[in-house]
Amino acid sequence: MRNFFIVFIILLGSLTLIGAGKPVAEEGIRITVTQLHNEKGHVLVSLFKDGTGYPDDANKAFRKIKLDISGKKATVLFTGLPAGNYAVSILHDENDDQKMNKTALGIPKEGYGFSNNVVGAFGPPSWSRASFAHKPGVLTLREIRARY
Repeated sequence: MRNFFIVFIILLGSLTLIGAGKPVAEEGIRITVTQLHNEKGHVLVSLFKDGTGYPDDANKAFRKIKLDISGKKATVLFTGLPAGNYAVSILHDENDDQKMNKTALGIPKEGYGFSNNVVGAFGPPSWSRASFAHKPGVLTLREIRARY
């Protein structure tokens, strides 16, 4: 009987160790910015919730981050997000001046993009076209192609 308990304890410990090696499932919103022209500067990512501040007021963004560029791509995982509708705007800030540089006609000189890869006719796309739903406990993936 004593040997049975020893074997039982060893097996129970082994099962615990096997389970400890499993990776934890990711959750949140993962944004991958692709088709960057170069690796100069950084990518500024603004995550907006429920339309507040979208798309131009990064100070009202729910979350924002400055990303390094590697292999002409940049990636971020926003975690701990409540359920809701979100949209993302990105800027490839090549000269690190924290703003979009434009020509005299107002045409962007640096790369930009929006979630769902939507574009606007004469300005940024609407919230309804750029937004997407996110639920806690789920990994929501979005790829944004930079436009120049």
